[in-house]
Amino acid sequence: MLAIRWYGKRDLRLEEVREPSIKPGFIKIKVKACGVCGTDLNEYLNGPIFIPTKEPHPLTGKTAPVTIGHEFAGEVVEIGAGVKGFEVGDRVAVFPVIHCGECYFCKRGMENLCVNFGVTGLSEDGGFAEYALVRPYQAYKIPESVSFEEGALVEPLSVGVRAVKKAQLMPGDSVVIIGAGPIGLCVLLVAKASGAGKIIVVEPSKARRKKAEEIGADITINPSGKSVEEVIEEIRGETELGADVSFECVGLNETFKVAVESIRKGGKAVALGVFKCLTSFDAKGLVVGEKSIIGSVSHSADDFCRGISLVASKRVDVRPLITSKVKLEEIVEKGFEELIKNRDKHVKILAAEI
Repeated sequence: MLAIRWYGKRDLRLEEVREPSIKPGFIKIKVKACGVCGTDLNEYLNGPIFIPTKEPHPLTGKTAPVTIGHEFAGEVVEIGAGVKGFEVGDRVAVFPVIHCGECYFCKRGMENLCVNFGVTGLSEDGGFAEYALVRPYQAYKIPESVSFEEGALVEPLSVGVRAVKKAQLMPGDSVVIIGAGPIGLCVLLVAKASGAGKIIVVEPSKARRKKAEEIGADITINPSGKSVEEVIEEIRGETELGADVSFECVGLNETFKVAVESIRKGGKAVALGVFKCLTSFDAKGLVVGEKSIIGSVSHSADDFCRGISLVASKRVDVRPLITSKVKLEEIVEKGFEELIKNRDKHVKILAAEI
């Protein structure tokens, strides 16, 4: 079968590999759609980051090369011994988190914080292939009304579900989202479905600001050419006292400062961008304003179920996030390289049956 294999930085290879054989305790899936995630792109440009290259992953025993891709959905084609609750032909979205089930965090429903946390598509072979093996706890059935492309987008949507849940967003709350990439836009969709009031999106890309407006943003702000202080003042001008909740989806010192200092007293700033630097902000304002800073990473099984429910009930429409669909064999050039060269044109590129 064909698969996209990660060997190292800037080294993704389309290869003919052996089709995985079913084994006890696993389900074999015919992959129908798989999205390029920012994490995948980061592994391509700067890896290894999460992909094990020297020591095997403690839960999978895997090291590079690995078949990349963790945002995927498909059809069950074979069921391993000991697996119950599935039938050949079931349509499923894949919850990619691999967890031990035994640690402090797993026992409390926080699989995303497992001490041996792993991800199908990084810690073992994933979805940029014709077939993939997953554990039963990773396969969630989706109804006929949910396309495989929508099923693939449940994964990033679930990141937004968790962030909004962590914020304890209340109906009518004003929201500022910094960054309108795939995750920022997923936060927007979930916040809108959760009854948010005014939603402000801060994003330098004109195309992504337009996309944010199309899916529910009330106001978009272009930070280009403006100081951090000017952006904060603009947000405050739209919210009177400052936003009730902010979501930082970029991972830069400047954007983190905007997230913390643009919220009102007693407000909440949720950080879910991937930071590669130390950050600074007005700590005195944090204290005297009784503000809260909350971290949010990945998602739990409950968040994934919530994501499926939002899509299946049509409360959230993820289809506008799909800006291109290509064949598996084209995903390096027309997916990864396209996102690097023309980032502003795209939100989500999928390898899908077209």
